[in-house]
Amino acid sequence: MSIKAKTVTLLVIALLMTGLIVGGSGMYVLYGRTLNNNQVAMNGQASQLAGETSELFASFSRSGKYYSEDLDLKSGDASRVQDKINAYFAATWGVDRLVFINSAGARFAIAPYDAKTIGGSVADRDFFKDTMKDQKSHISDVIVNRASGIPSVIVTQPVKTQDGKMAGFVAQSISLETLQNFLEQVKVGETGVAGIVAQDGSILAHTNKDLIKEQIKVPENMLHSLLENSGKLIPYPDSIGRDSLALAVPIKNTPWVVIVSMPKSEIISDFYASLTTMVISLLVALLVVGLVAWIFLIRLLRPIEEISRQVAKIGDGDLSVAITSSSNDEIGILAKALSTSIGNFRQMIVKVQEASEIVSASSEELTASTEQLSQAANQVSTAITGVTDGTTHQMQAVDNTMHIVEQMSAGLQQIAANTGSASATAEKTSNTAQEGGKAVQKVTSQMTNIETSVNNSAQVVAKLGERSKEIGQIVDTIAGIAGQTNLLALNAAIEAARAGEQGRGFAVVAEEVRKLAEQSQGAAKEIAALIGEIQADTTKAVLAMNDGTDEVRKGTEVAIAAGQSFNEIALLIEEESDQIREISAAIEQMANGSQQIVSSVKEITKISKDATGQAQTVLAATEEQTASIQEIASSSTDLSQMAGNLQDIVSKFKI
Repeated sequence: MSIKAKTVTLLVIALLMTGLIVGGSGMYVLYGRTLNNNQVAMNGQASQLAGETSELFASFSRSGKYYSEDLDLKSGDASRVQDKINAYFAATWGVDRLVFINSAGARFAIAPYDAKTIGGSVADRDFFKDTMKDQKSHISDVIVNRASGIPSVIVTQPVKTQDGKMAGFVAQSISLETLQNFLEQVKVGETGVAGIVAQDGSILAHTNKDLIKEQIKVPENMLHSLLENSGKLIPYPDSIGRDSLALAVPIKNTPWVVIVSMPKSEIISDFYASLTTMVISLLVALLVVGLVAWIFLIRLLRPIEEISRQVAKIGDGDLSVAITSSSNDEIGILAKALSTSIGNFRQMIVKVQEASEIVSASSEELTASTEQLSQAANQVSTAITGVTDGTTHQMQAVDNTMHIVEQMSAGLQQIAANTGSASATAEKTSNTAQEGGKAVQKVTSQMTNIETSVNNSAQVVAKLGERSKEIGQIVDTIAGIAGQTNLLALNAAIEAARAGEQGRGFAVVAEEVRKLAEQSQGAAKEIAALIGEIQADTTKAVLAMNDGTDEVRKGTEVAIAAGQSFNEIALLIEEESDQIREISAAIEQMANGSQQIVSSVKEITKISKDATGQAQTVLAATEEQTASIQEIASSSTDLSQMAGNLQDIVSKFKI
């Protein structure tokens, strides 16, 4: 791969890595910024809605305080109180009922006026109990207004007489429709929702009105989590089941909170839109940077390519090239250094040509002298070789004999070891066969005991069958007696009927006797059926016992045959063990004899080796002298060839 290709590859990798790092960090920052922007926007909407709701109920509280100072309301006069309640209601916005409730919990005055509800008690309501208990203003939970019949929230304000006693309180009934009007203009993103939620999770108002009708509640744990992270986005499945992010803001002066949620898909779509813009910008920037880097790279590599072409000519043997560069950077320094090196190399080639000619002439003279010495050494070596050949053949024959005897000895020793192992194994096998015979005898005895037990059980079951037959006969007798008794009772009833009033008591007794006879006859039939089943089961048991007795008898015969086989095997193994011992003793004697043969052959081998060694010593000295002469001849020949090669190489250079 060329420098240009490597540099381009490195540049592309660097641009890709830069794009990935910048893009990844940008995506992380962009996603966080998108979440933060949505959180700020949603928190602003929730805070605004909470502030408006808080201000609404603050205005109701201010109105209530104003009403509590009215002397007509403190007077206790029903007419004056009703007139003033009517006047206040006409000037009030957002209140669907304005009621004055006395200290006993009765509706004292109401606007719009409704005679049916005047005097009705609200003493059981929590807002009445709380207001009378601490004599302070309260905002109730959502209740169904008994006067209007619609879900409402009650805002109370105590009214005290001139002497400081509780005259009652003004109750402003605010319909949930008033809260719903606040949410009609609220829009959270494109598909987000908002709602006002009570402490128990009840939805008081929502951008989706259907949820109020369905009385859907926010789960308690989710509401608690939203309140703990007030003003912060947390994962939240919204009221219609979408995977969303939500935040909550408490409403001051009320026990309620505003919850605003937006589907994650919408937030992510905003993120993707911003991400697309960022990716396009990043790609454009990378393309511009890559183009600028490419132009700079072409200009930077052009001098290097020129130097590379000149160096290629030098590699082909052309030392007449001239490398020049006008730049003062590292590339210019490299060009000047190469030019100096080529000049020095050119001078060295000239000197090598002169020296190679001198070496070639000297090596030819040395080669002629070494050829004469080599011929004389070869004659001496031939004579000594004839002496050593005879001793070498003798030593080889002795070595072959010794190897054969050693192998035979090792084989005999191995056979002796194997026969010893076989003898031990045969003894163990004989012992095992004897133990097996004893075990088979025990099995035979046990099978005989089992056969006896099964025969006894079969006899007992047979007796049980005979007893069940006797019981069946007795039951048949009882059934016959019950039938006759039934007939007698029927005849007695007929005679009693003929007797009229005098036989009525006897007829009752006859009827009871007849019923008892029928019950006895039915019970006898059931017992007869059970006896039949017992007899059938007894017959099956007897057959099964007989089959078991036959199988046990067969098992006993097989066990006896197995015991006899074990005894025969033990006798055969004992005979084989004796034969193996005799073979082992004979093989040990043969192994000892083979060891003596090996010792004798080793002595012959030692003598042959000594004779061969002395002959080889003389031959080695002669061969060393011949080798030295040949090395000198070879060296002189190589030197001559090297001088010729050097001349050929030097001649290739163009000076």
